[in-house]
Amino acid sequence: MRINYLFSLFAGVVCLLFMADTSEAGKIEFEHPDAKQIMLKDIPPGPRHYAVPSNCKLDNPDFIKKMAPKGKKLFNNKKAANCVACHCAPGSKGCGNIGPNLAHYRNTLMKAPYLGGQKKTVSWLFQRVADYRVQIPPEYKKEPYFNIMTVNLTTGKLSYDDVCAIVAFLLTLE
Repeated sequence: MRINYLFSLFAGVVCLLFMADTSEAGKIEFEHPDAKQIMLKDIPPGPRHYAVPSNCKLDNPDFIKKMAPKGKKLFNNKKAANCVACHCAPGSKGCGNIGPNLAHYRNTLMKAPYLGGQKKTVSWLFQRVADYRVQIPPEYKKEPYFNIMTVNLTTGKLSYDDVCAIVAFLLTLE
């Protein structure tokens, strides 16, 4: 995807250069002469592995119960995590259907096998919300469906505590 994006950007610049008239009357002035640098900032950094931080006690039912309301709020907040754009969960309004329905996540999807035989654990789920890209098996990396989830922690869209709260919320969906 990154290569296609960069190729399109390069092709556009080349077309502009060939079409530009060098005479004063046809001179093109760019608002941002180094637009390439501006556009490159929009490409997210590469995939990163994350560990569950020590203050995120996802093995503790009381901690999960305490954090779940914050996670539910983030899940449904279209300006923050925006999970609801693709997933439905109990209490969600205007949810999307691109991703799976998470209504009974803990007892269904959390127990189902993942591609490549990866075992779903709390650490797996934390990574999934933080930056899912490291979990995509190589043979699926070019499939658009496997490359559409938001990269939350790597891009700074969410904090470690936010990811922890969303995972806690998902773990309450029985």
